[in-house]
Amino acid sequence: MDNKISFIAGWALTTVTTISLMGVFRAALLGLIGGFFGLFGKEVYFYVKAEIKKQLPKAKAWLHIKIEGLKLKLKKRKSNGDKD
Repeated sequence: MDNKISFIAGWALTTVTTISLMGVFRAALLGLIGGFFGLFGKEVYFYVKAEIKKQLPKAKAWLHIKIEGLKLKLKKRKSNGDKD
């Protein structure tokens, strides 16, 4: 356990002494911008998902109508004795 603590403390001390203050601000700014766009992307995803769920029943009904129409056409062909 002492080795882990000394390793982390050494890493932190090395990092703090080698990064300039401007580097810290750049990293913070990059984190804020990335976090903002991450949250924005998540909201866009949920909005699009909700819109798709709203349209899904209409699409299913349309597909059902098309399938039933095709079934009727096939029945008519069979009853008329048409061959492909």
